[in-house]
Amino acid sequence: MSQPTEPKAPPAARTRKADAAQTRRAALIEHTRRQMLLHGPHNVSLAEVLRLAGGSKATVVKYFGGRDGLIAAAMLDTAQTTMQELTLGERGGSVAEALENLLAGVLTFYLRPEALAVYRGVIAGAGSPEGAGRIFYESGHKKIVEECAAFLDRWKGRGLREDLSSPEVAGQLVHAIRSGIYEEALLGLRIIPVDASSIREKAQSVTRLFLAGVAS
Repeated sequence: MSQPTEPKAPPAARTRKADAAQTRRAALIEHTRRQMLLHGPHNVSLAEVLRLAGGSKATVVKYFGGRDGLIAAAMLDTAQTTMQELTLGERGGSVAEALENLLAGVLTFYLRPEALAVYRGVIAGAGSPEGAGRIFYESGHKKIVEECAAFLDRWKGRGLREDLSSPEVAGQLVHAIRSGIYEEALLGLRIIPVDASSIREKAQSVTRLFLAGVAS
């Protein structure tokens, strides 16, 4: 004789339950992001996050697998949010104008307080929590390099040499725009936010240097 099955909750009840779970999950991530911005990813107080977002340690385990999973999720959310706000377009009629706009957007991304806080934390924590640095790297820096490589591909033969190795050159280009202003901000030697004119001047400088070697 088969055992009676437990009646399923009505669709509306299931929807409310799913919405509540999503809201709780989002709150945990948001308050973890705020803690990361204030204290760095390795000094996040789980007790404070739970006090502000609600839930318990069991909730964190259920949704994220534990504290490290929650911090990794907050890093991923930070990277995705800042990347969505970053415009890697080709505004401008020439390769020089388009590249300058691209580099100004890239530097603006790296100078965001959230990006600086996470980068500092990942470096200071030497890779702990497990996987967090990888997640932010692949969603942030790696994504930018890939977008820059695609940009270079689109301009080959239209101002850039055809024989460029786009992935390799894109990595060098991103490192070039991060030198100076970004490094100073990362070390706390420059006040944040950096004014737009300084960002633009840096983008112009790197564009001129770059195009001197790769222009067709």
